[in-house]
Amino acid sequence: MKSFKKLFFVVSLAALLQACGGGSDHNPAVGVDPVQPFESVVDVAKADGSFETLVAVLEATGLDQTLDDEEGNFTVFAPTDDAFALLGEDAINALLDDTNTLSNILQYHVATGYADSTAVTEAAGSKVEMVNGDSIALSLDGDTLLVNKVTVTAVDVTADNGIIHVIDAVLIPPTAKEEPTSNIVDTAVAAGSFTTLVAALQASGLDATLADETSQFTVFAPTDAAFAVLGDDTIAALLEDTDTLSSILSQHVLSAEVPAVDAFTLNGSFVETVSGASIPLAIDTVADALTFGGATVVTEDIYTSNGVIHVIDMVIIADVEVPAPAKSIVDVAVEAGGFTTLVAALQATGLDTVLDDSASTFTVFAPSDAAFALLGDDTINALLADTDSLQEILLYHLVSGAEVLQDAAVNLANSADNTVATASADRALALSTIGSALYVNQSAVSTANIMADNGVIHVIDQVILPPAVKGEPSLNIVDTALSDSQFSTLVTALTEADLVSTLADETATFTVFAPTNDAFAKIETATLDGLLADPDALAGILLKHVISGAEVGAVAAYAANGTQVDSAGGDSLSVGLVNFSKTTNAANDEVAYDRVSQRLVGGSNSSAAGMTLYVFDTDLGSAGSNCNGGCATTWTPVLVTDDEVGNISGLSLITRDDGAKQAAFQGRPLYFYANDTSAGDANGQGAGGVWWTADQAQVALQIQGSSIATSNIFTTNGVIHVIDTVITN
Repeated sequence: MKSFKKLFFVVSLAALLQACGGGSDHNPAVGVDPVQPFESVVDVAKADGSFETLVAVLEATGLDQTLDDEEGNFTVFAPTDDAFALLGEDAINALLDDTNTLSNILQYHVATGYADSTAVTEAAGSKVEMVNGDSIALSLDGDTLLVNKVTVTAVDVTADNGIIHVIDAVLIPPTAKEEPTSNIVDTAVAAGSFTTLVAALQASGLDATLADETSQFTVFAPTDAAFAVLGDDTIAALLEDTDTLSSILSQHVLSAEVPAVDAFTLNGSFVETVSGASIPLAIDTVADALTFGGATVVTEDIYTSNGVIHVIDMVIIADVEVPAPAKSIVDVAVEAGGFTTLVAALQATGLDTVLDDSASTFTVFAPSDAAFALLGDDTINALLADTDSLQEILLYHLVSGAEVLQDAAVNLANSADNTVATASADRALALSTIGSALYVNQSAVSTANIMADNGVIHVIDQVILPPAVKGEPSLNIVDTALSDSQFSTLVTALTEADLVSTLADETATFTVFAPTNDAFAKIETATLDGLLADPDALAGILLKHVISGAEVGAVAAYAANGTQVDSAGGDSLSVGLVNFSKTTNAANDEVAYDRVSQRLVGGSNSSAAGMTLYVFDTDLGSAGSNCNGGCATTWTPVLVTDDEVGNISGLSLITRDDGAKQAAFQGRPLYFYANDTSAGDANGQGAGGVWWTADQAQVALQIQGSSIATSNIFTTNGVIHVIDTVITN
């Protein structure tokens, strides 16, 4: 365990220089052939081509002249254009209008002196003072260097007056402490978002401790929303059991003031809380976030008169035994009232007796009645009549022999091996996170840690269907595609690109994200014809859909949520879950998502808010809409007047024949149907065999923005996942 003393050690660049074997007067320009022109840090950044925004903001503040100084010597942590883009155009423009703030941010990326990658790596676990007077933290994530929460992606780009290390996000200077007048408890009360925490502190008597202004503390403070995930019953039980409550709360508190930058230096270590528990501090390099016990720090450095508060999105239970009622998992589910379909399914399969066993321990990912309702009555009734299939589905929701509480599940989700075995033979579940939400495969946990005397229940918002198992396939990838008419365009493309023999090779292993004919038809006909006539360009596109050397099944793909995988073409493909039920429907949105019907509907700013939206097969192969004139009277286009449709992943704009902008989803223009009169109507479904509701599952696993429609089609040399859009970017 790292000592707190290390938190307050600030490394000077002089020390770093000594680590390099040089002093503060080191200047790489000395000894350069005088014929060679002087290249400053700014010159190198300009020549690189990936720092255009950085150069622009340096020029806007006049700091380009400082970094052009031939007598200077600088170490610059340089954000790329993509790093600046993460801030958003509005934020960048606001900074350009506030050059004092912008200058402070830029100076936070610069240290005086020359520190190469060896020096900064050796300084990991400590702080370095920057030109603006604030300090950055250096740490390691494996072999990767981090600056605060930001990843260094390239090192040792040398200039004649310094050195550049490239980073993937903009560093924001830490909040200044100033002179706070309220203690930790009063600050929490005044915030208004910690009412449950404050009530818990008062019930346990810890409010007096944390109001003591003769002591210093760091509190990782769960919000009301974080407590709400535990559910009312668990919270009520904890408020009654003050000893357990005190143990839980105490492991959110450190007995020293540890600002965020100091915490960053402790990345990958454990810190001792006032309860005596050791809780891991880590930096999530995917989300660029500090985590404490698996919880994400959503707000850093709220200073008080006796310490600092960091706001977290989860209550840390760790090894504390949470009080449980003297009731089995089944009893708790029956009494809760929101699991009537689940209980009926358990009873139909006899699994209710298994989950009644007080001598066993289970973790149950329990679909609510609303989750089952998404399957539809016909599917539910069919499952109740097929108890063998139903039992397999239910067993896939059970972890036997372990009580996995929320924070343990989140820690597992953020680990390298983020799958867990289930009671369904040879089938595992993947745990991952999106922001503060925990996902089990594609299902989100809505309520966690409902305790029973033989385990724990986590409520999920979708039934988790077990993925297909491999069995003994007899066809290779190409033969499998040939046997399925929905892949005829793909087979043609593979033939034209001379990739058939590659993907038919049974001595190799592949994962193929296979676009259907309809996916190819979303590409404008002339463009698709041009691709089919250009084997090299076509091969480049198709290889974006292939992972070579690995058979990545559905669960492994879910486990990769939030990461990137390398394609056979050398591209990095993003893998991510998209939860459409969490999308917004603001006053300016023309398209919205209806969770119950699992389809797109008119948004608040449309001509028919809440009404079902449709797509038109005749639009396939076109860059615009083929429904004009009288067609557009019956099938009204979803028009967009502000050129913005960013509230739902997959939305875009097309230009109609009259120049108007129309909303499109996954490349397909969207329409209302004149004969739908009430929200929920879908009278146009199947009209003429060419009109279809714009359906979308509540949660989609996407590869580079393309949704997987069917997973785990196993072959003799790999696996195929069917996708709905060709990956071109």
